[in-house]
Parts: sequence; structure tokens; C-alpha cells
Amino acid sequence: MASNKLKITDLEFDDIKSNLKTYLSSQDKFQDYDFEGSGMSVLIDLLAYNTHYMGYYANMLGNEMFLESSSLRESVISHAKHLGVTPTSVTSPTAKLDFVFTPTGL
Repeated sequence: MASNKLKITDLEFDDIKSNLKTYLSSQDKFQDYDFEGSGMSVLIDLLAYNTHYMGYYANMLGNEMFLESSSLRESVISHAKHLGVTPTSVTSPTAKLDFVFTPTGL
């Protein structure tokens, strides 16, 4: 009997790959396949990498949605504007100098 459940809570590459192999081997159509063979292994690696990267990007996107966990300057500025704060960028120091030249020995 095929299992219709795929574990999606593990977002580490090796866990994803193992879960994909377990899920596919439980399906009637894939019971006799060798998942360590080069062709099938490449496809499972591709699916696992894609899932891993998408999980990472979703996590980073979730972090940027809140001021407390934002790490990108653009996100922090956007959140600060909603709170009525207008952040300024770092500026270099300036000084006004007056030079007086007195020629000598002419």
C-alpha cells in the first residue's frame, strides 16, 4: 500500500533526500527502482537541493518581515518608516577651515 504522506518538516538536505527516497519507494510505481543509481540519484539530489534552497529563502523572507529579526538595511528602514521614524545614513564628518598664508623670503 502506498503512503500518501511526505514528511516536509525536515529542511536539511540529507533529511529531504532521505524523505524523498522513503516516499518514492513506498509508491507502487517506484517500488522496484534503485534510488542510488546515477540517473535516479541525480533527480532526487535536484529535488532535495531545490527544496532545501526554497526552505532557506522562505525562512529568510519570514525573518525580513519583522523589525526584530530583519538583517537587511532596506527591510529595517521600511519597518522604521511605518513607525514614523526617518532613518538617516552615515555621513562623513565635515569641517570648515580658514587658511592664512604669509609669504616669507620674497
